[in-house]
Amino acid sequence: MLTSRQLVKYIVLDVEVVSPEVNLGGSKYCLADAQVARLADFGKNNTIFFIRTHLGHLLKPGDHALGYDLHATNTNDTELDKYKSLVLPEAILIRKSYEEKRQRKCGRARAWKLKSLKMEVDDSRVRFDQEKLNTEYEEFLRDLEENPDLRFNISLYHNEEYQPSKLASMTEVKDVPSIPLDELLADLDLSDNEDGDDMRE
Repeated sequence: MLTSRQLVKYIVLDVEVVSPEVNLGGSKYCLADAQVARLADFGKNNTIFFIRTHLGHLLKPGDHALGYDLHATNTNDTELDKYKSLVLPEAILIRKSYEEKRQRKCGRARAWKLKSLKMEVDDSRVRFDQEKLNTEYEEFLRDLEENPDLRFNISLYHNEEYQPSKLASMTEVKDVPSIPLDELLADLDLSDNEDGDDMRE
């Protein structure tokens, strides 16, 4: 079984839509045939994968996507042995990657924030890796920006410290998902503590 830690970056070389866009459960999908190459291989060899993807409405040549590399994965699975005639694709794209475009916005504050209770960690039992925690938290925030269904039951608050500059608005990177302002709640402090030490933002 593959996990999110095993996602591989691909570059999209060509996309051909094969069916109209559909809306299922509030999410859009569009079936397309695509030519992709592993980003790590791009320019080093001519390995190209011809696959079918549900991301036809999002992808265009030159885009990056995250997916599972079944071509290089050992599929020693007893369940798969039951389906001898099954032909697995060489890659399965999971989502479009905005990492390259986000790097241009690196360091800018978000217009929104989350609130959560402070976490106490027992250092004697668990090795606390702050850098890993920060990385995973940033990935979670990006998932919220990219997936409206994921943030459906999550309260998002206006970030009062967010001050968009003229330069930022002029150089704003297009196509990077963001959360509409009408989804944000006013940042009301209902805590009995004046310093609000029991909450993390």
